[in-house]
Amino acid sequence: MTRIFASPDLEHAEAAQAKGCLGLALYHVGHPELAGIGHTLPREVKNKLPQPPSMRAWDFLSIALAVYGADRFILRNTSPDGWTRIIALEVEVVEPDPWSAQADQLANVLRFLSGDIWYISFRAGGQGPPNFQSRLTDRDCTCLFSGGLDSLIGAIDLITAGRRPFLVSQAFPKEGPYQRYLADRIELGQHRFEGRVTERSASPYEPSSRTRSLLFFAYGALAAAGLGSELFVPENGLISINPPLTRRRIGSLSTRTTHPHFIGSLQAILDRVGLGITMINPYTNMTKGEMLRQCTDPIIAQIAATSYSCGKGKRLNRHCGKCVPCLIRRAAFLKAGIADTTRYAADDLSLYATNDDVYSARLAMAELNHRDMDRWAAEAGPLPIDPASRAAHVDVVRRGLEELRSFLDIVNWP
Repeated sequence: MTRIFASPDLEHAEAAQAKGCLGLALYHVGHPELAGIGHTLPREVKNKLPQPPSMRAWDFLSIALAVYGADRFILRNTSPDGWTRIIALEVEVVEPDPWSAQADQLANVLRFLSGDIWYISFRAGGQGPPNFQSRLTDRDCTCLFSGGLDSLIGAIDLITAGRRPFLVSQAFPKEGPYQRYLADRIELGQHRFEGRVTERSASPYEPSSRTRSLLFFAYGALAAAGLGSELFVPENGLISINPPLTRRRIGSLSTRTTHPHFIGSLQAILDRVGLGITMINPYTNMTKGEMLRQCTDPIIAQIAATSYSCGKGKRLNRHCGKCVPCLIRRAAFLKAGIADTTRYAADDLSLYATNDDVYSARLAMAELNHRDMDRWAAEAGPLPIDPASRAAHVDVVRRGLEELRSFLDIVNWP
């Protein structure tokens, strides 16, 4: 078990480090001797949010930072099975009591999200949010904006529906330029919060980062509490469920960042602590291709290819073209009948027939007509008990996989 103590008080974090814990200094610059995370966030919040965040929302951000820091600074390859870590995390917050009452539920949510075993506790000593004068704004909702195709469609559809969204982004390395460019193209560049988590400790860092979505939700909570309660989380139904293409992909290769079980469980926790936001995914029962096809603003055909959906291409500075997110993206363009001008490193998939992701997708599509779709969809996590809701999730998985198969069928495989 690795013990971590996260505090905005530098002396407290250093004292924990001296006692054998991993000290994590929240809102401080880290260095090899003491991990730090989020030192720019108070300034970014003060400069970019229309209204000061609530104390409860700021505590949620502190928790999300501590979780993400633990995820980044504890290597999976040091665990007995090379993946599952046991993490005991204590976080200093301003109001510990409501979070302490949800500690076990939060630990379960994190276990589902990251695949690790978590023990969470809270104590007083947190840092309050930055105080600043509210700015006039006409925004009436908040929308997560990653720079990916789904979040782009989500923002455009909100505008088309007459809403006035405020965008929230986490500018991970190499994602920020996509986010800024797209926000400007849809005229929301002046209505966006861009956070930078800026974690720093002794290298190497754990690359899997399964808890990164918690940062997005925490940023969204900071804004949504002051702009009405609605926090839109645009994600297609297939990726939300993310059924494993092969059985070996259930653990390390199946992310659960917007799985309905995770979103529902997190929503229940946020409701019980009184955060006052409602997370909404309007596309939970739509495939990526269906999302793209139903987007009626002509600008989507002009800028869709400039969005960033790749899971493995950052070192290439472009889409790899062969990871699962890229394959689903390419299938979506085909489904929508929109020319895909994205620059893929693996443009001709026939040259990558035995690539791990490509081969797994091909195997899964070959078995598509013979698999129990209900059981397959549930392999990634619990589905709703309500028969109608469960059936809708299973059906969007089926349609999404058929969309993928249609794309793979046009490739001239060797």
